[in-house]
Amino acid sequence: MSQKPDITDLTICRAAFAAWVFVYYLDLHLHFSQALGPFSALIAHGYMGIDGFFILSGLILLHTHREFDAIATGYFDVEFRWPSPGAVLRFYAKRLARIYPVHLATILILLALLACGALGAVPQVQQRFGIATLAKSLLLAQGWGTDHFEALNYTAWSISTEWAGYLLFPFFALILTYFIREVSVQIIIMVFPLLGLIYFFSGRTLNLAFSAGLLRFFLEFLSGMAAFRIAAAVADHLFVRRLFLGGGATLVFFGSATGADLVTVLGLWALIFGFYLQADAQRPPVLGRRPVLHFLGLLSYCFYMSFAIAELFTVQVFRHFGWQPMDEKLFFAALVTGITFILAVLLRSFVEQPCRRAIDRWLQTVQATSPAAATEKPQSLF
Repeated sequence: MSQKPDITDLTICRAAFAAWVFVYYLDLHLHFSQALGPFSALIAHGYMGIDGFFILSGLILLHTHREFDAIATGYFDVEFRWPSPGAVLRFYAKRLARIYPVHLATILILLALLACGALGAVPQVQQRFGIATLAKSLLLAQGWGTDHFEALNYTAWSISTEWAGYLLFPFFALILTYFIREVSVQIIIMVFPLLGLIYFFSGRTLNLAFSAGLLRFFLEFLSGMAAFRIAAAVADHLFVRRLFLGGGATLVFFGSATGADLVTVLGLWALIFGFYLQADAQRPPVLGRRPVLHFLGLLSYCFYMSFAIAELFTVQVFRHFGWQPMDEKLFFAALVTGITFILAVLLRSFVEQPCRRAIDRWLQTVQATSPAAATEKPQSLF
């Protein structure tokens, strides 16, 4: 079984998901999808890229953090074990260092743009920049309610829901790894009818951020965790890998083209699962070694978080000169894309990576100097 947390195919998937969401947001300004014929629905449903991130997050976390396995194998038998408090705290520290510095940086940049009045910058939605909204954003709780004005950086609602998943991940991991794999199969079977109910009662859409974002997230997050649990049992079967890869890609395209979000999310799950099976079987990446796409995958979080800033700045530039985005589509798209990409590279180079390295060094120091470091073991119930 592959132990590598960075799986090439899935990292490239992150780039594709971020690009899909980005193009969707861009189309809200430019409406270029109307000229794409049968591909217009594919662009108009780009918000489904976020669902891909949710599924991927659950799978990769359980793949990476084996310290939360509920069953420990001894010399003569197996035993149920609790993760140590230190392991839980280290997990939270690493997860917070992964998402919060970039999140905070984007908030500060947005506030700075408004404070300095660059080009007379005025937010399109004034309610997003109140004190209560700022407090919720700083606490990463802006995606836990129902008010869509509760986020300064509106793309960060999904990061807030991810944080909710991180908080509960040790508990979910403990439960899933305690029960046999067939229970994970049952969870996967249950997830999609439940998503279907949400899809139906939400007006046949899964484009749900603040209204039912947590429900959408947790079901997909659990489906990703459950996918990891059953992977080892089928990964060595070539037919199964091809079935999930081919079937997943077909369902994603068909569901997006027809506007059937439930079909699309099922296809995303199958496609991600197929890519993971390929890695688990220790086979070469399906998408090959693509250094540029791999780099874009690593950049995807910062890219996703940078869009709102680039959009605000570009809209204000156009407003300042009296231009209309619809009249200058190529220039608007190029400016937003360029600013988003440059800002993403800067955030990754000077915020995300340094903070992650710093927390790793700090955790190593704490663990090395802890009196219990050499003897700390997970606590057993028996």
